[in-house]
Amino acid sequence: MSKLDLIPEIRERLEQASRSGYRLLIYLTRSCLGQGMIEEILKQFSEIKRGASILLAYREREDDTAELILRELKEIDVRVSELRFDDAEEVLGTSWDGLIMDVNYQMRPNDLGMLVELVRGGGPIIMIGPSVKDLDAWITDFHLKCVTPPFEREKFVKRFEKRMFSKTLGRAGVLYIDPDGETILGEVPPSPPPKNITEPFGSIFPKEIYQLCLTDDQVYILKAVERLLSKRKWALIVKANRGRGKSAALGLLAACLMSVKKTRRKFRDILVTSPEPENVRMIFEFACRGLDRIGIPYDIIERRGAPVELETKFARMFYRKPLPALNAKANIALVDEAAGIPVPILLGFKKRFWRAVYSSTIHGYEGAGRGFMVRFLGRLRKDFRQDLVEIEMTEPIRYSAGDPIESWLYDILLLDSEPAALDERELRLRPEDCEYVELDRDKLFTSEEEILRQLIGLYVLTHYRNRPNDVALLANAPHHMIRALISPSNKVLAALHLCLEGDLTDELLEEIETLPKGHMIPSVISRYYPHLKSFGRLKGLRVVRIAVHPALWRRGFGSYVLRKLSEEASKKKLDWIGTGFGASPALLKFWFRNEFYPLAIGPLRNKVSGEFSVIMVKPLSIKAERFTEEISREFRLRLISGLPDPYFNMDLETAWLLLSQTYGSYKARPYFRGSQRMRLNSYLREYVNYEGASDSIRCLVEAHFLTTTDKRLKLDEKAEKLLIAKTLQGRQWDQVARLLKDKPENLISLMRETVMKLADRYM
Repeated sequence: MSKLDLIPEIRERLEQASRSGYRLLIYLTRSCLGQGMIEEILKQFSEIKRGASILLAYREREDDTAELILRELKEIDVRVSELRFDDAEEVLGTSWDGLIMDVNYQMRPNDLGMLVELVRGGGPIIMIGPSVKDLDAWITDFHLKCVTPPFEREKFVKRFEKRMFSKTLGRAGVLYIDPDGETILGEVPPSPPPKNITEPFGSIFPKEIYQLCLTDDQVYILKAVERLLSKRKWALIVKANRGRGKSAALGLLAACLMSVKKTRRKFRDILVTSPEPENVRMIFEFACRGLDRIGIPYDIIERRGAPVELETKFARMFYRKPLPALNAKANIALVDEAAGIPVPILLGFKKRFWRAVYSSTIHGYEGAGRGFMVRFLGRLRKDFRQDLVEIEMTEPIRYSAGDPIESWLYDILLLDSEPAALDERELRLRPEDCEYVELDRDKLFTSEEEILRQLIGLYVLTHYRNRPNDVALLANAPHHMIRALISPSNKVLAALHLCLEGDLTDELLEEIETLPKGHMIPSVISRYYPHLKSFGRLKGLRVVRIAVHPALWRRGFGSYVLRKLSEEASKKKLDWIGTGFGASPALLKFWFRNEFYPLAIGPLRNKVSGEFSVIMVKPLSIKAERFTEEISREFRLRLISGLPDPYFNMDLETAWLLLSQTYGSYKARPYFRGSQRMRLNSYLREYVNYEGASDSIRCLVEAHFLTTTDKRLKLDEKAEKLLIAKTLQGRQWDQVARLLKDKPENLISLMRETVMKLADRYM
């Protein structure tokens, strides 16, 4: 079809989208640029939607394609705001009438998920990129970052993009226009169901605020809290896909709590938390709308352009990031995007705040893992019982129900993937009853859609952050691969996302700190132990993710797939298997059981999870064993030395576990200087107290923990934890007493007894 033939058709599609409240995807190939196609589309749209706001996203303004797009936009009277893809998170919480995306030089799945969902119903989403026939030659910055030496670009396969195109061309609500090839116009979607509110309002919160609700689901939320107000302890769970107005509902709820006399005394301080401050912009906006509607004045405090506090004469709501929020003083917690917060922190909220609303996206661009749906929600149901209310919001607000672009986005990004449903027979399976297989990624992303969805569903459910970029990396990167445990009925019960690392030349070892992502474990070893950077010459396999079906947890499936992986890696003459994760006692114990040893730990806590990232390795070759023994000793030295400073507030259980898993055989001797040995003897004879000889005692304690477990003095857990908390971390006696649940005087006696044993063994 010629341009002249297409314009009336596009006009008709835009009018239909406007009437239906649906969005329209128009994919233009690069050869459309310079032909006035974008200009014509937006001219037609501006006549349908007066004063339309358009967001233009590109890699860089200087890109030749971006310049051509901007040249066309100069000819029409529309409001266009420009955005670099790297700054995409800055527009979260905003809405636009249309979107133009130049994906010729950059197309990250994360950006697609974020930006497409900002477009209101009736608006066009115009993507400009390669044609189907030019797909193999298409290279973006994201593609380049998915390839790491010694792998070469030629081995990069665009499985994700090919699947995306196969699910885009000919789809309802999608127009594909290629002047040099085929133009494919998808069907017109059916009209949406009528949209109106039928649910009667509640009786406690102001009617004027109820009138701001746009769906019955939002009314349900306000009424649910009305019913819970009289209870001393309660929780409300709000689940929704994106665009359902859950953040707006939380804002209206906050306005209600701050406005009604009987509630504003009870809820004087309202905490709002979410992984990122941008996520709560909508909550503050609708809290303001609610207060404006009933005429209550307020002050807003912003930080870096984002609202962080709203205060009225009687109450306030304020934002804190999840980890600091655990120490905030508030009468209620509104936790938005709860699935993006690690379960241990959510459990802290449950304990800290007796009244809370937990809101979370079920399927969203964040790829936020839904571990909270299994782990955290299960705990809430057990602890709150009848004082727990769950609401799932289903009706979209930004566009009409049945919007074809929402289903397209969920499909290509696999946002709505779920683990397999298991029947009674499958729930009784043992790991040995299943087949351990290497999944063929070519088949997985073309003809094995059900297996792919089960696999991604497992990853999303078992990891607190699993984003669309991860799916593309898994699909395309030459050094990534997948192993799975498949049931006799062809269902994925456990899965491993793996990444080849190491096997670096001398030249690459010299540049290891500047290499693209992909050699995480060798680069960490090089950073913290420079004299051992030749570890990078060894060939290893990193477990990026391990996932087990939640119905089969604690049944040995995870350990079984790691055992099968070890057998496979040994046959292939690999030197090691490794992993990296946020250190928590439960995870450490799992990896210890599977013979992995800690070799490095990050100096700073993860800003979201609050955990220190740890690297663990299981050696498979003699060379790897030698490295592991030496690095394990260096690791303990570094951790012991850091416990009074960067790891001062590391939880005691984690510190103890990290020092208890050692590799090799080594006995350390205490290194005394000056009068330290003599003062230690004075302490043992009770001439001086602990404080008078603490530096001497530390020399002895360091020797104990530097020694491997096979040669280490056998002490009980309490005694070792006392040595860590008091001597290595330098905590006060009353703090140590609280941690160990004992009286200070008892611990002072235990310390002297333990030091006597240490002196007998190591001096």
